[in-house]
Amino acid sequence: MSPVIVITLGTGDAFGSGGRAHSGILIQASGRRLLIDPGPCILPQLQKAGISAGNIDSVLITHLHGDHIAGLPFLLLDCEFSSKRKRPLLVTGPRGSAKRLQALVNSCYPELSPKKRSFALTYQQVAANNEFMLAGTRVTAFSMNHNQSGICLGYRLQAGKKVVSVTGDTGWCDSIVTLADGADLLLIECTNYSTETAGHLSYRDIAHHRHELRSRRIVLTHVGEELLRNSGRVRLPIARDGGRIIV
Repeated sequence: MSPVIVITLGTGDAFGSGGRAHSGILIQASGRRLLIDPGPCILPQLQKAGISAGNIDSVLITHLHGDHIAGLPFLLLDCEFSSKRKRPLLVTGPRGSAKRLQALVNSCYPELSPKKRSFALTYQQVAANNEFMLAGTRVTAFSMNHNQSGICLGYRLQAGKKVVSVTGDTGWCDSIVTLADGADLLLIECTNYSTETAGHLSYRDIAHHRHELRSRRIVLTHVGEELLRNSGRVRLPIARDGGRIIV
């Protein structure tokens, strides 16, 4: 079986610290492509990686903050007018995502309304503990600890015998341990080095719980200015924009 390739398209926090692109992860397995969190910079990041928006098989969203979803209208714009997509596209996210995402797309580009689009667009809403298939990958959703006003889901993705886990934005919670357990790769958010910010992780948090994280590899993402400033003291790999990880 061909390897699973994870492309960390965007690895920065909401402020684009260090000039990094906002969130975006691409999972390539068995010739299919699953895009997680189309942040605002998603189109140029896909182009730098040599991937057409029209070749994305499905989109998966962790939560509805702008740095994780604001690139969706541009992705759809490319699908309609540049890559000339004809096949359907499924966008999956937590409760409330269908209404919020459709409103976002409509406000940016009314010409992408269902009556004018040349491809079918479907929104699917999922909840914690749901298990489902996307782009040939078995996905299990987990409730994370990010914000009071909405829902953030982490995902465990199994393609063949390989498991990739993605926390999305979160403070420390037991779901991280479950996501990591037996995974080949854990992509874990790490916004800060030592500062405690509600709903986010610091490197100090992760180091304290490192013995609980039974993943073969751990890579930090969604990194902020404080973490970058202290990167020489960090003992785990930090993802970079456009990086490729073979699982």
